[in-house]
Amino acid sequence: MRKHIKWFIFLVIFTSISTKAEASEWILIEDEGNVRFIGALEGAAFRGRFDVFSAMINFDPANPGDGKIIGEVKMNSADSGDAEYDAYLMEPDWFNPEDFPNSRFESERIETLDNGTYAAHGDLTIVGVSQPITMIFEFESSNGIANFSGTFEVKRLLFGIGWDATNWIADEVGIQIDLKLKQ
Repeated sequence: MRKHIKWFIFLVIFTSISTKAEASEWILIEDEGNVRFIGALEGAAFRGRFDVFSAMINFDPANPGDGKIIGEVKMNSADSGDAEYDAYLMEPDWFNPEDFPNSRFESERIETLDNGTYAAHGDLTIVGVSQPITMIFEFESSNGIANFSGTFEVKRLLFGIGWDATNWIADEVGIQIDLKLKQ
């Protein structure tokens, strides 16, 4: 009888551990999301997107502190819709994808905010330079499908990206991430 109780306890603990791990790992549904950037060029909005990106999201809204978010974009996949601007972005003093093909965000800590959103604090690395950022995001899930929507701001000059002429090109660039995920 004692032996059966030990096995039962082991089975209950093992099941709850494996269920918890599976419940928080989310996989990106390809072609169901986007990563966009919005800046200002001569005072007018300048928009674009990254066509190639990946994400690893391990998140449970009931326990955000145990979560982890890692996102990468291929820098040479930047697309503003203007061939001339895209050519500038690929130059060494901008995105320099020959030497730095990927940009990466990796969270260190996730917390719940008062308004039901979350904050992922971590490091963003672009062109080999890492800076701390905080991404504010929403996460809604139902029936094994989740919508992830996050935003953060990049000060491009902190990363050494582009020219110092902030009267021509704004230093602040907004990043918007919308992803559809599955378990």
